[in-house]
Amino acid sequence: MYFDYAATTPPNPEVLKTFEAVNRDFWANPQALHRPGARAAALLEQARLQVLTLLGAKKEHRCVFTSGATESNNTALLGAARANAARGKHVITSAVEHASVREVFRFLESEGWELTTLPVNARGAVEPEVLTAALRPDTTLVSLMHVNNEIGSINDVDQLGRVIKTKSSALFHVDAAQSVGKIPLALDGGPVDLLSFSAHKFFGLKGSGALVLKNRINLPPLLRGGGQEEGLRSGTTDPANAAALAKALRLAVEGHDEAFARALTFKERIVAAFRDIPNTELNGTLDGASPFIINFSIADIRPETVLQALAEQEIYISTVSACSTQTATQSAVVRALTGDLERARTSIRISLSALTTADEVDALIQTIGPLIEASRFTRGKGVSS
Repeated sequence: MYFDYAATTPPNPEVLKTFEAVNRDFWANPQALHRPGARAAALLEQARLQVLTLLGAKKEHRCVFTSGATESNNTALLGAARANAARGKHVITSAVEHASVREVFRFLESEGWELTTLPVNARGAVEPEVLTAALRPDTTLVSLMHVNNEIGSINDVDQLGRVIKTKSSALFHVDAAQSVGKIPLALDGGPVDLLSFSAHKFFGLKGSGALVLKNRINLPPLLRGGGQEEGLRSGTTDPANAAALAKALRLAVEGHDEAFARALTFKERIVAAFRDIPNTELNGTLDGASPFIINFSIADIRPETVLQALAEQEIYISTVSACSTQTATQSAVVRALTGDLERARTSIRISLSALTTADEVDALIQTIGPLIEASRFTRGKGVSS
């Protein structure tokens, strides 16, 4: 029983079929001038157009295929900052961003950029007034995630983007790793200049992602070489990965309404069950957040104790972002949200998907309450938890 879909999802069998078929029949280098290369190139461009169409970005944007959201975030942020350094070196992000955004801004700080980190409200979102106050004439880049990967809070990207475009000339980047295929966001006619995502968050393949950017934006590349992907990502482009990403995105978008409604029902049940457990606190809110992510802090118990006890029952959840688990002892997101170090140290994340079943949710609810009480009893007896 898997409740860690925010970390990764299993590849859809239909996506695997597409990947295999393209590798078998369109394996030629799409940059080659012969007929097999032209066939591979045509398939690659078909996948690119499908991604843009599904994201409502067909008119004003273009798509660059990458290895995932981390590469897309790095390409977008480093490229945008360097391309606009002559206009200003003030950049803005929030206190709850993913490490692949947060660490890029720390690097830019070390290179001479001035960083403003915005606080979030009780929902875990950035307030437009706070963003307005932070914008300056020399602000050239703002990066704010759409859906938070730990607590599920949703930023009103359209409203925040309008603030940016009204009050400054800054580029607006959005990390959409937790929203693409789950929370709709149409790009054409909107304020988002650059958008990053990974296929493995919506039943695609690991090592596959994209950066969608407005046609007018030119960025210096991170990888130099043969000039593939409009010069932004040199190296032989893989039509199979691109086609598999487009297939996964199409399936996710087609099944969105049903998956969203089911996840919301399950989230409401799980939150209600946790509220009956003493000394547990919901991080974020139920309303106005992604139905796919739930985060609680459990007082007096290390999250690893809960994870291990659930794993013995073959129920799998997580603590902080999977990209931070090797180094983090607390959730920077929960700390920024609550200001409470103990809540940040004792948070757990439960994440759902279209594959989550009612029976799995029942098993989680029936198991976790008694498990937490047993752990507290054991701790009270003087046994380390």
